[in-house]
Amino acid sequence: MIKCFVCGKKKEDYEVWWNKLVIGITYDSKFQNNDTVRRMTDKSMMCHACIKTIENIVREDNSADLV
Repeated sequence: MIKCFVCGKKKEDYEVWWNKLVIGITYDSKFQNNDTVRRMTDKSMMCHACIKTIENIVREDNSADLV
């Protein structure tokens, strides 16, 4: 079991994003600039639910920028 960097819940290894590098490869710069993502270290793990939450926050911020 692995502890999520954001919510602190214990997750199985298939439920987490392993580190900042993987997130950087997968997501665009606006996602990478999120405060939570920026605080990650190269050893941090983040669960998929937290990733989706951040993804929604970034999407909402991008929508607000267009208005």
